[in-house]
Amino acid sequence: MSFENILVAIDGSKNSQIAAEYGFWIANKLDASVTGQHVVDPRLVDLFIEPEFAEELGMDVSVDTSERVCKALKKIGKVILDRFETEAKHRNFDVKVNLSEGYIVEEILRYSQQFDLLVVGHRGRGDRELPAHALLGSVAERIVLGSQLPVLIAVQPIDRIEEILVAFDGSEAAKGALLMAENFAKNVNLKLKAVVVCDDDTESGARAIAEQGEKCLREYWSQDVFSIQKGDVHQILLERSESNNSLLVLGAYGFKSPAQNVLGRTTTSVIRQTQKSVLVYRPAHPAKTQKQAHSKAAVK
Repeated sequence: MSFENILVAIDGSKNSQIAAEYGFWIANKLDASVTGQHVVDPRLVDLFIEPEFAEELGMDVSVDTSERVCKALKKIGKVILDRFETEAKHRNFDVKVNLSEGYIVEEILRYSQQFDLLVVGHRGRGDRELPAHALLGSVAERIVLGSQLPVLIAVQPIDRIEEILVAFDGSEAAKGALLMAENFAKNVNLKLKAVVVCDDDTESGARAIAEQGEKCLREYWSQDVFSIQKGDVHQILLERSESNNSLLVLGAYGFKSPAQNVLGRTTTSVIRQTQKSVLVYRPAHPAKTQKQAHSKAAVK
């Protein structure tokens, strides 16, 4: 899987600036196009015209207050997107921008359907954001759950990434994540690592899973990719990515059986607590794949 069209969701916060850096970085490495999207959420308008909040801002709530606030938020959004375009030009990128209005998650998911990769920022534990920066904090999890394409949650600066680490459990989602990570690691020139997490009773099975993963790799890697670690899968992934400065790659769904569903049940908790960037693999949506095939055929 390769990324040709990248969408970056931005809200003007420090976290979204990091997301923009990832978008530019990946686009440069993969020769991909980049689009920046900012969403004006009507719920923010409602927040600003609450009597208590409006009083703090020195505003009188009137019939046209909602319209005035919405207009101001759109103006702020345009400034944010203009800054995104300016930064892109400094890097010799021609980017597109989109100013949307609607519920943040729904608008991002709707607009992202025409892209190959969605990049969002994510605040770390203990970080505080203004209400207008709610886009890239708590909703990142819902974006991942609702997305039909891979989502990169940008957390740590790019220059702190030392490896691509895949969480592998042998599921079809994990295989897809491994192949995506392999191609990505090759293009950004980072070493690829994969970890299978087990307990004492499943160690022999973990070895078989690791061997299965090794057979999936399509490129030659000079160093061993797979390792096996014992412990809680959620804790191992957080600790390993933290200690090795990894960009962690997860499959969105694991096995169908809830008892075996290692990655599916882990993804949410990892996203909530991670201090490192996470790339979540989603299999190509059938309708999207068919549409892309028709487009390529038309070009020929």
